[in-house]
Amino acid sequence: MMKLKMEYGDEAIPISHKYIKEGGLFQSRLFAKDVVELTAAIQEKKRMTVPRSERKSTLDVTVDEDFTSKVVGSRIINNVEDESIQERLASMKSLNQTAKNDVKKENSPGRTDTAVTGTVQIRQEELESLRRIEKEFHEIKEKLNRMMEDRGRENRREELDEHEDPNIKSCFDVLMRNDFDREECLSLISRVKNAMSREDLKDRFKIEKTIKDLLKSRVVTSGPIRPEGKKKVIMFFGPTGVGKTTTMAKLGALYALREGYRVSFVSIDNYRIAATEQLKKYAEIIKIPIFIVNDTESFKEVIDREKSDIIMIDTSGRSHRNSIKISEIKHYAELVSYDFEKVLCVSANTKKGDVVDVFNAFNVINFDSIIITKVDETSSIGNIIDIADKYSKPISYYTNGQEVPNDIYVAEPEKLLNILFGGAP
Repeated sequence: MMKLKMEYGDEAIPISHKYIKEGGLFQSRLFAKDVVELTAAIQEKKRMTVPRSERKSTLDVTVDEDFTSKVVGSRIINNVEDESIQERLASMKSLNQTAKNDVKKENSPGRTDTAVTGTVQIRQEELESLRRIEKEFHEIKEKLNRMMEDRGRENRREELDEHEDPNIKSCFDVLMRNDFDREECLSLISRVKNAMSREDLKDRFKIEKTIKDLLKSRVVTSGPIRPEGKKKVIMFFGPTGVGKTTTMAKLGALYALREGYRVSFVSIDNYRIAATEQLKKYAEIIKIPIFIVNDTESFKEVIDREKSDIIMIDTSGRSHRNSIKISEIKHYAELVSYDFEKVLCVSANTKKGDVVDVFNAFNVINFDSIIITKVDETSSIGNIIDIADKYSKPISYYTNGQEVPNDIYVAEPEKLLNILFGGAP
């Protein structure tokens, strides 16, 4: 890269690299040197400048003709956008020719009202047209550069498949399957290779351990939720179908039956009768009181009146696209003035893009921690680990089944990373 920059400057764009053998005895690989072959694109620019007039508004136009025509000619753009981009490039070239002709006319011997400096007089509407086309040109150029970068990433991925040790490729595939960004995966693999000897890189278990060590700092956990000598209120919310009611029943049973806390259930889920009946049944089995409330006034009254150590609130599942219903939950949460923990429940089998949308939507409630549910229904949890890290939200528990009060565990970085690499939840 240094040699490339020194020889061709900062305009050189690296596309791909690969390791090859050079030399060797009798055209064989014996005593051949390991060298790196770097492929790069060089931008060659021609400038056509229209100077600024003293009498009317003008615009300096710089058009990168060689680069754009070379990129289009090499078919880097796809077929869908090819026609529209070529039309825009043709318009720009036509404008360039018009500007050149205007320069010639303005400087012709028959004209006496123009300075001999070659200044072009441009009307206001022409100026606006120039600005618009220049803006379109820069947008096209940026798009082409992004497409070249994407191609470079694909080339790097192909190189990984072709040259890397099977153990490295296997770990790379695990990271990709867990929805980590491609560039993050390549960066992790690069850091692993730099941190390990060639001999250790042949051992898959050592590679996995090194990756886990690198990822451990990104897995933030909060430990179990505990009351601190006073009334503790815990509210559970999240998208529909993630298992909030069952998760709340599991924790309620643990607190009441195993740890001896006085626990109460409160349900503000007025939309699903089955969910309310299910929670009533759990409360009956565990032998703890349950309150069904239908408005904010009765909700606050129950919270203030109850003397339990832990009050657990079940909310109705809400689509992350329904901001009005999420605002209703937020309104209930704002009425709590005690030691308060707001918990977002997210299913492990949610797509990464949807996890981002869920975090964005429910973050208006300013939740404190995350419970990952349904870990037993998927082979990857990196999607939630990655997004939780980016939002700086700790993970408190994860669940891996329907059995109450079992199948819920305190989240620990080592356990979550073992699950990420296919270990038992």
